[in-house]
Amino acid sequence: MKNNGRWVCLCMTFAFAAPLGAEEIDNRAAISAAFSMGNSSEGLAIVRQAFAKLNPGRSAEAKTLTESILATAPTELSGQVVVAAIEGNPALGNAILSAIASTSQTEQLAILSRVSFAISREPENFGAVSASVPNLLSSADANVSLSERLTSPDYNPSNVLSETGVLMSPNRPDIRQDRRDIREDRKKLQANEEQYRDDVKAHKPLQVLLADLQRIFNDRADIKADEKDLRQDLHGH
Repeated sequence: MKNNGRWVCLCMTFAFAAPLGAEEIDNRAAISAAFSMGNSSEGLAIVRQAFAKLNPGRSAEAKTLTESILATAPTELSGQVVVAAIEGNPALGNAILSAIASTSQTEQLAILSRVSFAISREPENFGAVSASVPNLLSSADANVSLSERLTSPDYNPSNVLSETGVLMSPNRPDIRQDRRDIREDRKKLQANEEQYRDDVKAHKPLQVLLADLQRIFNDRADIKADEKDLRQDLHGH
């Protein structure tokens, strides 16, 4: 009975999540394709365009779209993705920032550092978030240890403030592999979530939907295991 209850909860979670329209899904696919081919400039340009098309009242969609993009974007581009999203639609800035809670603590710090730097350079474009970023940055900063700052590819001052010429932080191969594993498993999760939504729309049999949810459950377990490996590598050397 407990297992049946868990499947029901999972079904309700996906059924009632803020949906993305067809255009947003197409934009997300184009962004993911651009990043996967190493064309970060094109990917960031599509991010700006995608958010510029959202109405100011669509906070839930803005948060969902940000989360989905961050889940597949290279972690070293996370800060630039969030900055580009806010540039595209400053009125939705706080909704966009709320999506970073789904990322790791070091990634949150890197994102907020990048946004803070953007505010200092272009305050007129980030007025909606300028009041909240300092407190968010201070909170994130307090939660990241010195060892994580020095070893994690997520928090790299040269990526955040490349204009200052700060030297790159250490970047160990084992940690890079952990990050790659997380990104790949997040891509699998995204694909399986999309398959589940497609199957729901197509009114597929219950057995098909349960199989979709089992894959999603397994993907989430894999991501947790990857994140555990990363924490151990960060603190075990």
